[in-house]
Amino acid sequence: MEKLSKTSGKEADLTAMSLLKVEGLSKHFGGLKAVDGVSFSVYAGQIKALIGPNGAGKTTIFNLLTGIDKPDSGKIYLKEKEVGGLKPYKIAALGVGRTFQKSEIFNEMTVLENIMVGRHIKTSSNFIESLFLLPRALKDEKSVLEESMEIINFIGLEKKKNELGENLPHGERRLLEIARALAIEPEILLLDEPAAGLNPVETENLGKLIYKIREKGVTIFIVEHDMRLVVEISDEVIVLDYGKKIAEGPPRLIIEDEKVIKAYLGGDLEDA
Repeated sequence: MEKLSKTSGKEADLTAMSLLKVEGLSKHFGGLKAVDGVSFSVYAGQIKALIGPNGAGKTTIFNLLTGIDKPDSGKIYLKEKEVGGLKPYKIAALGVGRTFQKSEIFNEMTVLENIMVGRHIKTSSNFIESLFLLPRALKDEKSVLEESMEIINFIGLEKKKNELGENLPHGERRLLEIARALAIEPEILLLDEPAAGLNPVETENLGKLIYKIREKGVTIFIVEHDMRLVVEISDEVIVLDYGKKIAEGPPRLIIEDEKVIKAYLGGDLEDA
């Protein structure tokens, strides 16, 4: 992968208040400790990665952060407001966007319609106003259309705006998922394995896109198995193993950490 400059975009101020803070987070499923007493912070402007072997608890943490699962114990703070256990739509409204491992786009909608659906969380008109096409609803709809087109242009899908989701190739489906997550104007964007299934060129372009998103003032928290991408773009990396945090720090130090190498069964992390 082409070396990307970490000085481009907004750098994280680690002396500032954390945007996202997790304290002692735990989640059990029966006898399985999926997440076991994990604590960390993500600071505004950071690109922070969460890595670990399959089954380490990474997606469970994302589910806890976005309200899909409720923590058994521990605290989750977004800008000092406790959000652990809130409904997903409430957490999204507070500025948390997310993509998923598996495609979650609407196959029977166009690219533009997919983004407009995500954008409606930012509107103010109520059901009656929308039903009867009252002035505030019409104003909202115009704004949603214009802002959705801005996102399409930013993400690079302007030529596919009228294409149905089901007709997009895998790489463009990934882009659409990111575009829809951006539609809520998140302060922090959680990306769950966005490079899965991408070819090397698409992965390199994804890295550049992540920097572009950070330059817009959005903080990035990413789960990813492509260690080349993680090392290139991340300011810091958290490593999970069997639900526990075993390491945290700059990526170049993380890939040399003996505990981390052991967790990856002795493999070369740069090739993981």
